[in-house]
Amino acid sequence: RNLKKKIYDVIIIGLGAMGSASSYYLSKNGVNVLGLDTYEPPHKLGSSHGHTRVIREAYHEGISYVPIVKRAYDLWNELDHEIEEKLILEYGGMYLGDDGKYLSDAKKSAKKYEIPIFEFSSQEIKEKYKVLNPPKNFKGLLENRSGAVFPEKAISNFLSKSINYGSTHNYNEKVIDWNKESQIYQVKTNKNNYFAEKLIFSSGAWIKNLVPSLNLPIKIERQVLFWFDPIKDKDQFHYSNMPNTGWDLDNGIEFYTQPIIEDKGFKVAMHHNGKFISEDNLNRESNMDDLNIVKNFLEEYIPLANGNLLDSRVCVYTNTPDLDFIIDFYPEDENIIICSPCSGHGFKFTPAIGEICSKLVEKKQINYDLSEFSIKRLMK
Repeated sequence: RNLKKKIYDVIIIGLGAMGSASSYYLSKNGVNVLGLDTYEPPHKLGSSHGHTRVIREAYHEGISYVPIVKRAYDLWNELDHEIEEKLILEYGGMYLGDDGKYLSDAKKSAKKYEIPIFEFSSQEIKEKYKVLNPPKNFKGLLENRSGAVFPEKAISNFLSKSINYGSTHNYNEKVIDWNKESQIYQVKTNKNNYFAEKLIFSSGAWIKNLVPSLNLPIKIERQVLFWFDPIKDKDQFHYSNMPNTGWDLDNGIEFYTQPIIEDKGFKVAMHHNGKFISEDNLNRESNMDDLNIVKNFLEEYIPLANGNLLDSRVCVYTNTPDLDFIIDFYPEDENIIICSPCSGHGFKFTPAIGEICSKLVEKKQINYDLSEFSIKRLMK
């Protein structure tokens, strides 16, 4: 009776950033993929939406990320040549702060990997970018290759290309359970049962309930993104004149901005310090408290940006305790890959992590040190 059951090479659970990219690189290599998603990606319920995401190289979060982000740059630019839409724009990024860990760690990454960065005093920042108002004790680091990647466009392209290469994607289908039967995995959804030789879990905020035995110590953080219409000098806020900015304030809170791209407005958000929530209980509307936090920041540091609100989006960070990623095999099982969560700084790496997952599936050599992203570090 079971002789006719179709067995996929890989089932990917979650088709956001990492899942869609994994499907793309696997199917491109002729691997038979089934992708499952509870919703219809790219959607607004997870971590991969909001028009633009920052990409940057002088990585203050850790030196081991730099080779992966360098590869991501190559792959984003490669994808750009393959498709009609722009997926990456490079126009610069300025990190601002007192000379604390944020700047010094960015310098360490830059030094080790010879990334050109330029240092500015507070006064020089104001002269170069008239609309910025950093405090006297702040310095700036400018990185010219920083810029934006486009999450919805990227995911749409990964998904459609994967299907062209032969992947099957089932949307609006929720995975309820999975188990191993001899050498084959069975995945049960609310609609059907499927079988595969390998599994990839790339389900972001929903990862915890899908691998309950791992008891992953992750938290889901609500983050709100805002777009404003600057009060005046709007051309100063266009990406041809204004870099991304990342602010490490003296109170320990971080904000970031992205310039006006495709007429969407000037983007501002707090990085971390959001409320912790459950993945099914995410308040999708921004409120006055969210807005006031950002408006108070703008009033002090970028006053001309503090114009009319054009749009807002709520997304989630899925955080590990050390804010590093998980990219690893399931304990004692090299046929299951856990690729998630990304702690709010993952999107820029998307194609490189998709490529890594495809190599893990195909047992090909990986030229990165992934030990920092192990599951074991979280199982203490």
